[in-house]
Amino acid sequence: MAFAPVSGAGHVFRWLATGTATFEAMLQHIARARHSIALEFYICKPGVVSNRFREALIAACSRGVRVQLLLDAFGSDEVARGYWREFEQHGGQLRWFNPMRLLRLSFRNHRKLLVTDGATAVVCGLNLADEYDGDGVTYGWRDVALELHGPMADALAGSFGRMWALAAFRPSGLRTFARTNPSPDRDASKPALLLAGPGCGTVESRRQLHADLQSASRVSVHAAYFLPSREFGRVLAQAALRGEVRILMPANSDVPVAQLATWHAIRRLGSVDIRFFEYLPQMMHSKLLVVDDVVYIGSANLDVRSRLINYELTLRLPVPALAEQARAMFDADLQHSRPSGVPASSWWRQLRQRAAYWLLKRVDPYIASRKLRMLQ
Repeated sequence: MAFAPVSGAGHVFRWLATGTATFEAMLQHIARARHSIALEFYICKPGVVSNRFREALIAACSRGVRVQLLLDAFGSDEVARGYWREFEQHGGQLRWFNPMRLLRLSFRNHRKLLVTDGATAVVCGLNLADEYDGDGVTYGWRDVALELHGPMADALAGSFGRMWALAAFRPSGLRTFARTNPSPDRDASKPALLLAGPGCGTVESRRQLHADLQSASRVSVHAAYFLPSREFGRVLAQAALRGEVRILMPANSDVPVAQLATWHAIRRLGSVDIRFFEYLPQMMHSKLLVVDDVVYIGSANLDVRSRLINYELTLRLPVPALAEQARAMFDADLQHSRPSGVPASSWWRQLRQRAAYWLLKRVDPYIASRKLRMLQ
């Protein structure tokens, strides 16, 4: 599925509706870059996709382009440190986010972003790995990205620069990061960059999403992992009473414990008005919300880790034409999905679901908060 570019709010936006389309667009932007390339991923795995990006980045370095690559140390631990040696020999700059072994399990840079020449950006949920390359139906995970040209690209470049400086994840760097992170724009009519993670002012980001939902009547959600807070579940249920709330999840998750926790969360939510669907052909990895005429797109999942622990970026875009295209994508995905409800479960399975829920909802954040206090 291809979409025409949309102009709005001083930008030009284009949906990249599959993993293949996203990787091709990113590689084209890298090939056209003349001054700077900023690229960050959570996961990098050796394979065809990462090899293509490595070659493209080396070629950019050879043209004299400044290339910065930020990879999460936990998510990209399958990559041998020598994998990027040639890239660095050609002048490329590589940093590993949070290389400290004791803290790596808790604090991760989950962001996925490309900015070229400070003017063009691609924001997505894809990682640098072969399983994301495909159409999401016949092969490859189902995912989506957004390409943009305009002022938000410069804001994203600035955000990348702050993450680049934070990469070592030392106490002094964390304090500086918290001081230099800008507050999100409170003007709801303008595009906004919403950030999450320690030092990011995450509460403001949550407040904006809840404000949108409190008056919404049409909500469509691609939720790769669904573990909402009590407040978020409440505003979703209220929106469903006013109109329609549709949530699309993977039928088979790549993280089984997260799927177990999701079923318990849906049972606790107790709303019969929210319509759930399961995507069947491939793993559904998208992170996309459409709330009336507002689009939320980025790296964040609707779970505790993205809300409280991981570093995430999300764009809030009040662009009606873009929202209509996003709904068209959702409707197309429903053709490959089935309605879902809370499955009948044995007491043993319900016990496992409850245990998974409390592990992800309570234990993981508790451990992270203790480690964060150690840093501060």
